[in-house]
Amino acid sequence: MKRRNFLKSSLTGLSMIGLPQVGTKAAAPSFSDYKALVYIYLDGGNDAWNSFIPASGSGNSQWTVYNNGRGDLSVANTDMTLPSIGTLSQGTGNPYYSSGGDSVSYLSGAYPLTGISEVRVNAMMPELARLLEDGKVSLIGDIGTLVEPLNNGKTDYQNASKKKPAFLFAHNHQTRVIQTGKADDLNATGWTGRLADLWSGINSGSVMGLNVSFNGQVRLMTGVQSKPVLFSTGNTISYSGLDNDGNSLKTSRRTLFKSLYGSNPGNDPFSSVYNRMLKNSLELDDLLAIYWNSTHKTSFSSKGSYGESLFSIPSKTYTGMEDELEGDLIQQLEAVAQLIYLGSSKMSFNRQVFFVNFGSFDTHGNQAEEHPVLLRELSVALWKFQKALEEMEVDDKVATFTLSDFGRTIGNNGDGTDHAWSTINLVMSKSSGTSFNGGKFYGSLPNLTMGGADDIKDGGKGRFVPKLSVDQMNATLCSWFGVPDANMITLFPNLDNFKTGTGISSAYLKLSGTKLI
Repeated sequence: MKRRNFLKSSLTGLSMIGLPQVGTKAAAPSFSDYKALVYIYLDGGNDAWNSFIPASGSGNSQWTVYNNGRGDLSVANTDMTLPSIGTLSQGTGNPYYSSGGDSVSYLSGAYPLTGISEVRVNAMMPELARLLEDGKVSLIGDIGTLVEPLNNGKTDYQNASKKKPAFLFAHNHQTRVIQTGKADDLNATGWTGRLADLWSGINSGSVMGLNVSFNGQVRLMTGVQSKPVLFSTGNTISYSGLDNDGNSLKTSRRTLFKSLYGSNPGNDPFSSVYNRMLKNSLELDDLLAIYWNSTHKTSFSSKGSYGESLFSIPSKTYTGMEDELEGDLIQQLEAVAQLIYLGSSKMSFNRQVFFVNFGSFDTHGNQAEEHPVLLRELSVALWKFQKALEEMEVDDKVATFTLSDFGRTIGNNGDGTDHAWSTINLVMSKSSGTSFNGGKFYGSLPNLTMGGADDIKDGGKGRFVPKLSVDQMNATLCSWFGVPDANMITLFPNLDNFKTGTGISSAYLKLSGTKLI
């Protein structure tokens, strides 16, 4: 396989875009193990209330409040029977199939969870429900962007002295503050970018570095000194006459090209950066030419939900749905799985961060038609990815988590839901000793009454003030990843506001004194 098509088995025409590394670099920390963070961004603001259906309290009292607000978009208070995943029946035998189509299935009921009373899982996501039941996923409730705690909900929100995130309910700004780790500062660097600055030279100085993005130059991975490796779908760019295909003339030409573009261009800073980018791109091309081939890549014997090849995209013949799954998230996670395999077992890397983007979840309209397909693929993709990690025996070395712009309103607008604040995120990893406590619900649900104590205003549509900050969740993951407490404020400057005791670790997510991860 040629390098310009090096990920074609995972993503059609995935290409390398570049990775400039500039500035003075500090020594990288020394790690003797491998760990990876996989960041799945649910682009557009996922409707958590129809993903994880409120059910807490005696007689499902939270569902009653939810139902009163949701109206026609309410998921029925019907417990579904969780099927045996891996042997799902095709078509009409699926538990979420309905003769009324995807929208009816989507609103038909939810899977109850052992040990979690706060929510149930939408019928479109049996795989995710199984992962929760098996202790491989935990949920983080009532979470969002925060500068400081607003524990008194509406009262604190309306208090002018309390600091709030910049440009609440705006997609671009909330995406930015989530990725920068500074909810009151629309700055230029992201928290994994700043981590790459702190850990420059990680992975033995490999051109791969720390950060890998499948969605372009994301703010999350932009540091002062560092930039991510970028992979992108679409047609790739090749260097005419420089293919590393064994031709001796091309090899010599390529060697000379790399030497020239690594030379000192004089006093022109633009030329310096440009030359370095070209040289690094060629070096990455060479690296993946060695490792992205049948000799080093792995094939997966595990099967998907229906017994299909692990990373194949189930057709609607299998799913029994009206619409096909696009497969974008499945394909991205296949590529991530292969890169984790290469990084952990072939290239002797220590730490990697991957960013993938999935959506759009901006369901102002046609929610009952569009949201079920998104939830179905999310569930299938997470199952496939976790199976791949288990087969590679790195499932205790990888933490996969979701974030989204914001939550959605409880109240519907007639055909969908609108931008809100509080939401529910998930973290997936293997429970191993004290490293991860899966099958849990961390945090709580807000008061779901529209215009109630947690709504931002009287007579509101259900834009609830979150109790937990996304910075707390991300810092907890970073602590597991190996970031010292002393560096945590560099990544999340507002984390100090959320301490409950002595030391920054008191701001990490806990359940009854037990850390999430």
